[in-house]
Amino acid sequence: MKNISRRDFLKFLGAGTLGIVAKHGVPFAPTTGTRQTSDVIQCYDENATSGGIVNNTVAQIMVDESIKTLTGISDVGEAWKSIFPGITQNSTITIKVNCINSNVPTRPELVDCIINGLALMDFGGQNYQKNNVIIWDRTNYELTSSGYTRYTGSDPNTPRCFGTNESGVGYDGSCPLIVTGNTTYPSRIMSILSDYLINVGVLKNHGTSQVTLSLKNHYGSVNPVPSHSGYCSPAIPSLNQQIRDVITPNDMQRIFIIDTLWASVVNGPSGNPDWNPKKILMSLDTVACDYRGWQVINEERQGSGYSPINWPVYHIQTAAQSPYNLGSTDINLIEINNPSNISELKNKIPVYGIVSVNPNPVHTQAVIAVSLMKSSQVLIDLVDTAGRIVTMIYSGYKTSGNHTIQYRLNGTISTGTYYMRCHCNGSTTVQKVAIIR
Repeated sequence: MKNISRRDFLKFLGAGTLGIVAKHGVPFAPTTGTRQTSDVIQCYDENATSGGIVNNTVAQIMVDESIKTLTGISDVGEAWKSIFPGITQNSTITIKVNCINSNVPTRPELVDCIINGLALMDFGGQNYQKNNVIIWDRTNYELTSSGYTRYTGSDPNTPRCFGTNESGVGYDGSCPLIVTGNTTYPSRIMSILSDYLINVGVLKNHGTSQVTLSLKNHYGSVNPVPSHSGYCSPAIPSLNQQIRDVITPNDMQRIFIIDTLWASVVNGPSGNPDWNPKKILMSLDTVACDYRGWQVINEERQGSGYSPINWPVYHIQTAAQSPYNLGSTDINLIEINNPSNISELKNKIPVYGIVSVNPNPVHTQAVIAVSLMKSSQVLIDLVDTAGRIVTMIYSGYKTSGNHTIQYRLNGTISTGTYYMRCHCNGSTTVQKVAIIR
């Protein structure tokens, strides 16, 4: 059978053009004092969504290329591992999402792509288990209404997912945070269960805070919610400073991602999405990430005939200044365009991964042949033609060389065309398969 490369596979979804553009040291706002320029990755792919559906395969490529570009490390697992100094196989990574508006939430599909990358982290031949990840927000209802599946079990390949209102969780009365003179209490998920935290916000305009991005995402992390007066300034900067400096371990929040697959640039914060940017933003600097998010909102507002949200966005400006010093509005914007069409990266290494699927078409079971250029974590899943994950086939560690993996279909998979997708050695290969029941 012919092996299908990532580029060949994506021809089924439509081709685009590739561009990686770094804009160095461009000051986008007034600054005070001396602050370093911060990198912000902006990744766009025209195939990221179709209608109201996320193309999981393309979204995975977007997340993988973004983290590799941000860190300068070509292996996805090692790139993620570099974000979390001191991490061990048993460390807990929590992902704070934003589900207050189920019409414009942090998309579960994007979070799955992040977790797939985390699962490629290698610890002495053992992969990082997805069950060490906790996806969370304020309530179980908000999570499930936004498409997440509540999970509190122990399957190593399934992340946990629950809200602060989960029985036995709640808010941490032993860890008061003083926000502009008032006391609030953090979710115990953040103060007790987290070793590291990934902040995955959304892109929305907001009548009170001007915008909802990564900084404001933490209004869902504490109770009572801090003040909205003064455009949430200085309450949002004060809250984020307290999270950074008070909660143990200090500075556990390592990376900031803004889900910009869909957005509300006019209808926010509680309306339906009114734009489909097909982007993600990623940075190690929450201020820089939010500053770019504000720019993205304004680009669409002005292009659609709406007045811009003028600078300053008070809580972003204040967050960059003393005494908070949460980041910089001096950004180095690095744009990745249509990474699903990247072929240059594939040409630098031999094509390893799935070699064959036998038999094909598959009736009840198949043998998957896999070849590895070096010992690696291996993840194999089955996706449909829209890029949606149907099932996880295999997750484990394999040594370099050739291997076979037995796969038996479950009863819920119907007849049709699918793709087996293999993540290994820091890259992805895809094999087209037909299933006949």
